[in-house]
Amino acid sequence: MGKSVDTPVRVSRLAARRFLLEKILLGAKTSRPGQVQVEEAIHALEAVQIDPVARVGRNQDLALLARSALYRPHMLNTLLEERRVFEYRANEASVIPTKDYLAFEGVRRRMARFLSSELNRYPGAMREIIHRIESQGATPSRAFRSDKKVFGYWDTASASTKESSHVINLLVDSGQLMVVRREGTTRYFDVPSHVLEQEVIQQCRQITNEEADERLFDKYLRAYRLINGRHARLGWNGHPAAIRQSMLKRRQMDGTVVAVTINQVSSPYYVLAEDVEDLQKCESAPRGWRRPIRFLPPLDNLLWDRQRLLDLFDFHYRWEVYVPSHKRRFGIYAMPVVAGDRLVGLIDPELQRDHDTLVVHNAQWNRAVRPSPTLAAAINEALKKWAAALGAEQVVWETGGMAVEDSLRLT
Repeated sequence: MGKSVDTPVRVSRLAARRFLLEKILLGAKTSRPGQVQVEEAIHALEAVQIDPVARVGRNQDLALLARSALYRPHMLNTLLEERRVFEYRANEASVIPTKDYLAFEGVRRRMARFLSSELNRYPGAMREIIHRIESQGATPSRAFRSDKKVFGYWDTASASTKESSHVINLLVDSGQLMVVRREGTTRYFDVPSHVLEQEVIQQCRQITNEEADERLFDKYLRAYRLINGRHARLGWNGHPAAIRQSMLKRRQMDGTVVAVTINQVSSPYYVLAEDVEDLQKCESAPRGWRRPIRFLPPLDNLLWDRQRLLDLFDFHYRWEVYVPSHKRRFGIYAMPVVAGDRLVGLIDPELQRDHDTLVVHNAQWNRAVRPSPTLAAAINEALKKWAAALGAEQVVWETGGMAVEDSLRLT
């Protein structure tokens, strides 16, 4: 337990940016082997968000590729099959180190209570799914046939989700099933008793909701590193804001968390006491901080807190994939571009797999950045290497390339 610090640590926005980028693995390159590096990355990040939209690639794959040029999707699938990671709700659906399964027990119990009335609407399907998976082990959702359509999580206008698929999603969220394998877009499910060590199962039975929530709150702090005290997802436990604020305040009082004042920023921020020295070291980092150019998917860890993006990077971000086409201002799959310690712009790429081509439909500089021909050339070169890692043989810019123009558009 740390020593209580009453006076906030004061740093510049530049130092705060560099600290955050380093802690979430968007800093220096590493030469560790790909499979080893991806497991270490997930542990360091605490969670990597999952999303099925694959206009370029799955969010989880793109986030890990941004941190290791050696990453390939089969590496994450291997970790899942080896039970070294599991999938559950952290920052929404996420890949999480299996060692942290216990921390989510309070959330699972609350989800089970919340979803019980919905599950009770489908007793026959629920019994069949659980009995079959308990009997035969890992099973894909397609193995369950159902002609009945119901209102699933994403249905609004009409019931269009297969009943068995809806029940499986409910069982996963309530902790009665786990995803144990992925083959393309197909998920395989099993019961926790087949997946987890008996010791973990026993610990889950014994831990109180309060103990689990405390563990989960600490995990959230490690994941965000530079913590916005007003963030809507503070703690990941779903409790009312007053309870979550009291959990944060208690950690500040016992010295495990330290307040941070960031120059020109009014929002309250915090860091773990163990990170204060690293944060202060970033204040004296050399000018011209050189780091690889990265292309971030819409649900990357850096983008989880939009207010933090504005405060530190002067970067306004909106993902428009679910925005009606006539209301989009940029494009379907806007990906921020990191260059050094800045978010310098956006690209809207699409991987056309049938043609082995990465098409960039749109590009735009961040209004807070003064682009140069050197930076534009570096982004274009980095994009070629990134496209090759995705399996594309060529990059096609719809209007020519990353240009240095007052309009901040492609020419």
